[in-house]
Amino acid sequence: MNRQNATSEKVLDVACRLFYSQGFNGTSVRDIANAADVNVSLIHYYFKSKQGLFESLAINYFEPYLEILEQESNSEQLESLVKRILHYKQTHYQLSCLLYRELSLNTVFAREMLVTYLAKENHLFTQLLFGKSRELEVTYEEKLCLLQLKGLLNAPFMMPHEFRDPFITESSINHFVNVYSRLMSGHTSVKELSSRQ
Repeated sequence: MNRQNATSEKVLDVACRLFYSQGFNGTSVRDIANAADVNVSLIHYYFKSKQGLFESLAINYFEPYLEILEQESNSEQLESLVKRILHYKQTHYQLSCLLYRELSLNTVFAREMLVTYLAKENHLFTQLLFGKSRELEVTYEEKLCLLQLKGLLNAPFMMPHEFRDPFITESSINHFVNVYSRLMSGHTSVKELSSRQ
């Protein structure tokens, strides 16, 4: 990794940590520059603004996540997909919490994300789970099942105050994924989704 990439990665890591702990509105570009030990102008050069920094974090998070869904061609392996998604979200715990918290707010950023990444997520899930490629083909019941599944996948990251163990090591991440996915598979709607395949 060259020096420029290393610096921008360092700034993104610090921004994620500060946005997570202080909130987006509670964090200034100067706070990020001081914590990353860089000049404020360097952040403006790489990211243009605080919003640009946040958008870079979101892109770096959602692009690999959507690749996981795109690579999953066998919809019979719902449990495997759930584990891969949970592992990804837990590995990027602070960023997962940060993004899902911000998406729960009615902001311009949240609306932009809903139009782009979350719409693509819904489309990919609809293809994987129900074999349908058009929104009009999805039944009301299927929409509710998808809503429940996404709610279960996102709950630990939307309510981190309910579950404070950060799971830092790979073995603890795997333990969380195995236990939580087992509990999810006991949930009726997930069983129904699995049995439809």
